[in-house]
Amino acid sequence: MADEEKSKSWWQTLPGLIATLTAATTAFAGLLVALKQVGWIGSPQPPAAPAPQQQRSSSAPSPASAAPVVAAAPASPSPAAASHPVALPELREYKLDTATFTLLSATLSPQTAEKDALRIQIRMMNNNAYDANFWDRSFRLTLDGVPMAPESDLNELVPARSAKEGAVLFALPRGTASVKLEISYGNEQTVIPLALAAPR
Repeated sequence: MADEEKSKSWWQTLPGLIATLTAATTAFAGLLVALKQVGWIGSPQPPAAPAPQQQRSSSAPSPASAAPVVAAAPASPSPAAASHPVALPELREYKLDTATFTLLSATLSPQTAEKDALRIQIRMMNNNAYDANFWDRSFRLTLDGVPMAPESDLNELVPARSAKEGAVLFALPRGTASVKLEISYGNEQTVIPLALAAPR
């Protein structure tokens, strides 16, 4: 009889023990969660990621930081402003061998601080039945008796009985007043004086 009462009392108290353990475990787990959120144990939780709209607005540059404003440098006088046409002689067409050269225009412009550039526009008419060269080798500029080669890269082939236009470029010392243009073709040549002073 005593054994039955002991067994019965043990089974009757077991649910109480389970309930007590469950309550204690729940309370302990709640305490751990609270301590973790406060940051007393473990690493603090990272802040929530911003909404996509906030990310877009923060990544978009503000007008003040979009691009650095560079102050414009004061405009310097353009070399073209000092350019001027060169007066051509009344006779502008020259027949040499099987070609005819026509002076169309001439312009003097600043090239460097010490030099000017003389640009002469010329038309070549090829009167031959064969193609002919239209190139820098046909032109020289004489300054104080010294011939100078062009600095351009004129090198064209003019078909038979047709014409082409091109430009020859010469570099001159600043302040040159006059020069002579020499055109050579075949066995013939001609010399054309040019006054470089700006027209008044």
